[in-house]
Amino acid sequence: MIEVPLKLPGYGARTIHRWLAKICGVGTCHPHFGELLQGAFDVSEGGHRRVVRALISVHMPYADGSVARLMLEPGRTGKFEPMAGRTGIHVRPVHFRKCEIAARLALDAFGMKGVAARLEVMTFVPEGAGMGSSTTGVVASIRAAAHAASIYRGSRIIPAPHVQAKLAVAAERSCDSLMFDCSGSTVLFAQRIGKIVRTLNGPLPQMSILGFDTSSVSGGFDTDRLPRARYSREQIAAFGCALAVLDRAIAEQSVTLVGRVATFSALTSETAMQHPLKKPKFDELLCIREGTGSAGIVVAHSGTVAGLIFDPALPDLRTRLAEASTAIARLGFGRIGSFSTPY
Repeated sequence: MIEVPLKLPGYGARTIHRWLAKICGVGTCHPHFGELLQGAFDVSEGGHRRVVRALISVHMPYADGSVARLMLEPGRTGKFEPMAGRTGIHVRPVHFRKCEIAARLALDAFGMKGVAARLEVMTFVPEGAGMGSSTTGVVASIRAAAHAASIYRGSRIIPAPHVQAKLAVAAERSCDSLMFDCSGSTVLFAQRIGKIVRTLNGPLPQMSILGFDTSSVSGGFDTDRLPRARYSREQIAAFGCALAVLDRAIAEQSVTLVGRVATFSALTSETAMQHPLKKPKFDELLCIREGTGSAGIVVAHSGTVAGLIFDPALPDLRTRLAEASTAIARLGFGRIGSFSTPY
C-alpha cells in the first residue's frame, strides 16, 4: 500500500484527500496507416543469426489517435487501495481490456504497485482497420499512468520508448512502433518482442497517400484472431533485399523506390496470408496504380485499409489523386482521404 500523506503544513486531512482524488494523468498516441514493409528478416544478434518477424509502420503523427485519462483512487482510509477485479483498474469502455492491463503494468513499473485507478480511453481510430487502434490506446494508457505517477511523486517520469514497447507487448502480445519518434530515422520493429531490429539511417521521404478502407467490401475482421503468416526461405531472402532497397530509397529520398517496396510487401501478403487477410479486388487496385502513375500500394497487413502512394512533387498531383479517388469509389471502397506522411 502507498500511504496518502495526511499531514502537510497548512492543509487538513480532508483537503489533502480531495486533492489526491483529483490526481489525473493524461496520455496520447498517434495512429499509423498500415505497414510499408512487413515480413520475416534474417538478422544477426550476439554473433548468431535468426529469423525475426518485423515491420515498418507508416506513422501518422498529425492524425487523431487515442487519448487516455487515468485517475488515482485513494480509499476512505487515506490509502490507495486496490479495487475489486483482477487489476484494480476500472476501465471505460469496458472492452478496452488491453488498455487496462497496460495501465496496471505501467503503474507497477513506476512504483505504484497495487494502486487503484480509473481509466478512460477515447479513440478516433477505427477498430480492425490496421491503423493501430489497439496500440494507440495501450501506449496512451501507459503515458497517462506515467503522468499520474509523476504528479503523485512530485518528479517527472518519462518512460523511454523501449520501456513503453516492452509494456505494450506485455499487454497486447503484439504492438506497432508508435512509441518511437520516426522524425529522424526509420525503424524496423519486431512487433512480437517489442524491440527495434534495425534503425535505417534517415526518415522516409514525404509521400502523398490516398487512403481507403476495403471493409465496405470485405466486411472487416477481428485482428486478434488472425493466424501468423507463413513465409518460405525465398520470401525471407526477398524481404532482406526489399530492406536494402528501402535503405537506398531513404538515402535518395525516393518515393518511387519506397513505392516499389510497399507494393512488394503488399503482393507478398496476398500470397503468404490466408483469407480473410487478402484485400478484395487487389488486381483492380494494381490496375488503378498503373493507370494513375502511383508509386505503389501500401496496405495494412493485419487490417482493412490500403492506400496509393504518390510523389508530392508531381505537377499534376491533384489530377492524379482525383482520378484514383474516382476509380477507387467505383470499386465500392470507403474513401478515407489523402494525407501526407511522415512529416
